[in-house]
Amino acid sequence: MKYKAIKAYSDAPQQPIVVQRGEVLEFIEASDPNGDWPNWVYCQGIDKQGWVPKQILKLDDSLVTCMQDYSAKEHNLEVGDILLGKDSLNGWAYAAKQDNCDMFAWAPLNCLEEL
Repeated sequence: MKYKAIKAYSDAPQQPIVVQRGEVLEFIEASDPNGDWPNWVYCQGIDKQGWVPKQILKLDDSLVTCMQDYSAKEHNLEVGDILLGKDSLNGWAYAAKQDNCDMFAWAPLNCLEEL
């Protein structure tokens, strides 16, 4: 998929959570299933915390196990940026900016227009 940024976005976390398959984290809270960002789970581990997609987690009471590698790195966007999407999940596109095709990160779909 190819996208164009139609809104600026600069709310990327300074230290996005990065997890590896098999890693066990503490379950903190789930996002509102009826809200703007359903299917996200806020997790905490040693020296890390952040939102992780529910679809890649195995939930077990107060702990979660990551079923695949995941990085919450996000793109800052300027209006007009062109992105090349690899995947989308829970309102976000996993994409690379056209001017830096080697760096994949997440961008909110509500800031993008599909081309």
